[in-house]
Amino acid sequence: MKALGDEHAEVRSNGAFGVGALIESATIDASPYFGDVLKALYPLIKRSDNPNNVKDNAAGCVARLILENADAVPLSDVLPVWIGALPIRGDHLEDLPVYDAICHLLKNKRADIEPFLPMLMPVLKQAMESTDTLFSDESRQYLSSL
Repeated sequence: MKALGDEHAEVRSNGAFGVGALIESATIDASPYFGDVLKALYPLIKRSDNPNNVKDNAAGCVARLILENADAVPLSDVLPVWIGALPIRGDHLEDLPVYDAICHLLKNKRADIEPFLPMLMPVLKQAMESTDTLFSDESRQYLSSL
């Protein structure tokens, strides 16, 4: 967590990836820590001087939180900031959890994501049209059907 506030962008980027990977692979319920993680990720997404890979890894970390336990994420507060950080611009490995999380929300938390669809749909359109965007087979199929 300390790495998320480091002065060096590469350390912040690696920290965001590491926190997301830790939560994704945790064998215990990590959701009690989600609030602290989200507070630490917010400046990584919002700071205009952060390189794309920092924002991409922060967005990927948020996606992993959503995939792990969407009920523990304050979606009405998180979604506008998270969607604003999309599409992924540099670290396209983060596309996989991001678009899986979007599909998860569309399938399971439709009422929570519905108000943000006008903001989300152009992001999805751009991602679907890009040859750089990575999708799981399931996410590509689901998003293509929208």
